[in-house]
Amino acid sequence: MSNSSPPPDVAIVGAGLAGLAAAAFVARAGHSVAVYERHAEPGGFARSTTRDGFTFNQGPHALYRGGAAERVLTDLGVAIDGGQPPTKGTLVLAGRPELAPGGALSLLQTKALGWREKAAIGSLMARLPRMKATSLAGTSVTEWIADATPTDRAADLAHALVRLATYVHDPTTLSAEVAVRQLQVALGPGVLYLHGGWQSLVDQLRHRPGIDVRSGTAIDTLPDAAAVIVAVGGPSATGALLNRSFETGPAATASCLDFGLSRAPRVNFALGGDVPFYFSNHSAAADLAEPGTFHAAAVQYLGPDDEPDPDAIAAFARLVAVDADAILTSRKLHRMTTVTAIPTADQGGLAGRPGVADTGLDNVFMAGDWVGPTGHLTDAVLASAEVAAQASIAAVERQRRG
Repeated sequence: MSNSSPPPDVAIVGAGLAGLAAAAFVARAGHSVAVYERHAEPGGFARSTTRDGFTFNQGPHALYRGGAAERVLTDLGVAIDGGQPPTKGTLVLAGRPELAPGGALSLLQTKALGWREKAAIGSLMARLPRMKATSLAGTSVTEWIADATPTDRAADLAHALVRLATYVHDPTTLSAEVAVRQLQVALGPGVLYLHGGWQSLVDQLRHRPGIDVRSGTAIDTLPDAAAVIVAVGGPSATGALLNRSFETGPAATASCLDFGLSRAPRVNFALGGDVPFYFSNHSAAADLAEPGTFHAAAVQYLGPDDEPDPDAIAAFARLVAVDADAILTSRKLHRMTTVTAIPTADQGGLAGRPGVADTGLDNVFMAGDWVGPTGHLTDAVLASAEVAAQASIAAVERQRRG
């Protein structure tokens, strides 16, 4: 790609969170940077949309606290404004809503589990903070849970918690390292739902001084620049631009039904124990709707052979929380990508992912949720963006020195 203006020091393809954060690092270092985005608006999976007074993210989004994402955003001066969702809720097993075991007291009180299951789950939750996740990198979630739980019902709940924490419903593929890391954060520092949606992060990054975002610009060859960062999403899109392929795990997907409600749902949280469904009242933690109204979402986590079932998603929402006459508006995301490449047990978990410099080209780097050995979901996105930006800055300065 070429044009009449001088090329930037660093060109970034893709204006999602990875591309925008990398651009912020480059601009802060005093180098020129252009970000090319084929869509009309930047943001990628972090874009939010407004409908009838409700702010909808691209499916369920939670920022895990204490990880690379929070650290990188704080380093860049991005305000993280949100609230922690309530943990008290409902667990559905065999079609029956019961009290979810969100803590020691509710674990004792719930009727969803027998005493043997309660003891097993309680023991697992007590051991989790001390587990060395890396020791499970080559173990699948299926294998780990089979070893850790004595009954089918306890295993069902453990699988449900893993789906919730990882956004992945493929336990034979997913590395248990990722499951343990995510559960440790969820049960420790916790997560945030962001006021104004994830668009609040996009807006803060895109308007940083020195960042030239060129939306509506399709890129099919690498731009002219001293260094290039490819941050276009998953391995297929990246490989197409780099003319190479990557050995990674498959993508994880989900189907989402967002609700705009005239009154609060009956519960703030519900989790399918033996079915891959989840419900959350996002307005219980974040400002995503006009006063007196509420935003909630129901999700079906899709396995490798699953098809979206919007009727089943709606039925789950009605069973646990949503009254039909309270629905003001809704939106369906039939099949959305939650993880562009699952970290697999066969490839050694997080350490088996490609590195930011594994492009096969000098001074060309990549970033995304499937790149680098650090973190899952947005933690991986922003950790790889930071490393790719640092490598690009070094490449620019090395070329200037000759």
